[in-house]
Amino acid sequence: MIPIPHIPFIITIILYFVSSVWSIGHIVNAGVFNKKVAKWTMMMGFFVHSGFIVFLGLESGSIPITNVYESFVSLLWCILFVYINLDYLYKLPSLDTFVMPVVTALSIWALTFDGGNLLVTVSLQNFWLIAHIIPIFVGYAAFTISFSLSIMYLTQQRQLKHKLFGALFNKLPSLEGIDKLMWKTISFGFPLLTLGLVFGAFWVKTQNILGEMWYLDYKVVLGLATWLIYAALLHMRLVASFHGTKIACLTIAGFCMVLFTFIGTFFMGSKHAFQKVSEQTHTEVLDVQ
Repeated sequence: MIPIPHIPFIITIILYFVSSVWSIGHIVNAGVFNKKVAKWTMMMGFFVHSGFIVFLGLESGSIPITNVYESFVSLLWCILFVYINLDYLYKLPSLDTFVMPVVTALSIWALTFDGGNLLVTVSLQNFWLIAHIIPIFVGYAAFTISFSLSIMYLTQQRQLKHKLFGALFNKLPSLEGIDKLMWKTISFGFPLLTLGLVFGAFWVKTQNILGEMWYLDYKVVLGLATWLIYAALLHMRLVASFHGTKIACLTIAGFCMVLFTFIGTFFMGSKHAFQKVSEQTHTEVLDVQ
């Protein structure tokens, strides 16, 4: 049985799923699948999602990251927030066709962490924690958009290579346009990732969250590896003037590293401020803090 407090997120997922179906369907059969349906269901989903974020924030008294599930929900909100603003600024056609299925899949995945006992056991009011989380999440959101753009780039490139000038080709932007926006999203996300990692280092040092050997924590190590991948991307673009396929493939690899750093490290034994404790113990710890 679905817990009542999480019903809004279930509604959000349904709306995102409808948006995904209609955005893909619009390419296949524009007469049946109206683009406005895709847009409005996405916006309705984001509205419900925002309300759910506010609810979780009021419940925890801070940013909603009290467990892995809430962290996932917050990250997904950041992805939609960044996408909506990019869509408003650049109006890149059919980007939602590639972004919304990714968001929907990640939203369904987030549900698998609901009810888990990996809970935050540090103060959510700590400045360094907030300064660490917010830039990291927005940076990850930008990298998710760049991943979607990479898939779009490789798809359009395939259309050109095999001379498949059908409905999909006509609805996708030029390779140059996709490449430019992919570059902009990476350039936006990288400084935020850097800032978040720096603040995170201050956090673990001042609060002694991970002990003296904090730099050997799986999440810390993989976070640095993620930073190096995107640093290499920027270097390749600025110094070596790489474009196109190589950048797109490396961007996809970078996004896989983002997901593994964000979620996969917990399965490797990384605690990173999350501990397996009961809800009662968790509440008592945070009340004391």
